[in-house]
Amino acid sequence: MTEKIQLKEAILKSTIFIVDDQIQNIVLLENILSLSGFKNIWSTANPKDFFSQLEISKPDILLLDLMMPEVSGFQILEELNKNSEIKEFLPILVLTADTNPKSKERALKLGARDFLTKPFDISEVTLRIQNLLTTKYLMDQLQGQNERLEQKVNIRTEELRKAKEEAEKNEKKYRLLFDANLDDINLFFLDESGPSNFIETNPASETILGYTKEELLRLSVRDIDIRINEPGYYEENVKKLLNQGSHEFETIIRKKNGELRNMEVKANILELDGKTAVMNIYRDITDRLSFINAIINQNKALKEIAWIQSHIVRAPLARMMGVIQLIVDPEIEVEDQEFQKFLQIILDSAFELDKIIRDISDKSAEAQRFQNL
Repeated sequence: MTEKIQLKEAILKSTIFIVDDQIQNIVLLENILSLSGFKNIWSTANPKDFFSQLEISKPDILLLDLMMPEVSGFQILEELNKNSEIKEFLPILVLTADTNPKSKERALKLGARDFLTKPFDISEVTLRIQNLLTTKYLMDQLQGQNERLEQKVNIRTEELRKAKEEAEKNEKKYRLLFDANLDDINLFFLDESGPSNFIETNPASETILGYTKEELLRLSVRDIDIRINEPGYYEENVKKLLNQGSHEFETIIRKKNGELRNMEVKANILELDGKTAVMNIYRDITDRLSFINAIINQNKALKEIAWIQSHIVRAPLARMMGVIQLIVDPEIEVEDQEFQKFLQIILDSAFELDKIIRDISDKSAEAQRFQNL
C-alpha cells in the first residue's frame, strides 16, 4: 500500500463534527461529505449539544457556523480555546456568510484554521476539508513519532542510567577486590615497543616487592623480572598471552632490597582507553618450592634407608644366622679352631650391623631435618 492510498484511507476514516443552526446547511454538508467517502459524521443544529458530544468522542475536524442565535460560533471558539489540547490538535473550519474582515480576524485569533463562505461550493468544501484533515493527519503522525522517539529516548536514558550505576557498582567492587587482594597485582600497557611502566598497582605490592606505589609506577616488568632478558622468554610468554587472552608461568622477581623470590604469574589481557593492557598477578611461591624440595630430599633419604635395610643389613645378618646354625646343630662337629673362627665372624658381623644401624639412624635424622624445613 502506497503512502498516498494510506493517507486517503486515513482521512476518510476521520470523525467530522458539524455545528450549524440551519438544517439545510447540515444536510448539504452531510451529502457532500458522504459523496466524498466520509462516513463518521456527527451534526447538530443545537450548539449546546456540541459540548456534550465532545465528552463522548473527539472530532478530527469541526465545521462551525459563526452566526447562531443562542450560542454563537465565537463563544464555542472561546470555550475550545481554554482547552490547550483541543486548541492545538483540532482544526476548525468556520462556516459564515459574514465577509467582514474583523469577524474573520477574531475567529482566527480564537483558533479557526480556515473559512467556508455561504453558499457553499461543493468542490471547495471537499478540498478545504481534505486539506485540513491532511494537515492534521501529518501533525498526528509527527506527534506520534515524537512521542515514540521520546519514549525510546527515555527508555535508552534509563538503560544508560542503570548501566552507569552497574558500572560504578562493578568498579567499586573491582577496586575493593583489587585493593584487598593479598597477591601483588600490577597493570601496564603493551604494544610493539614492549611493556610500558606500570600504570596501576595494589597495596600488596609494597608488602611483596618492597616498593611504594609511587616508586613502582616509575618502573616496568623489565626492572623487576630478572628472567626477562633470557633469550625467547619475553617473546614466548607475550605470544601465548596474546593468543589465549590469559597465560600462567613462573619467574624470578628481584625485590627492592635485592632479594630474589620465585613467583607464579597469572597474566590477563585487558582493554583500557582503547589500548591493550596486561594485568599481572604475582604470587610468591618461594616457600612452597623450598617445601617441595625438602619433601624430595626427604623422600630420597627415606629411599636410601629402605635400600640399606633391604640389602645391606641382610648380608651381615645372614652370615651371623648361618654361623650360629652351624654351631648349634648337634649333628655337626665343630673343632676349637673352627669355633673360634665362627665366633670371629659373628663378632665382625655384629660390629658391621651396629655401624649399619647407626648409619640408618643418621639418615633418619637427616630426613627428619628435611621434614622440619
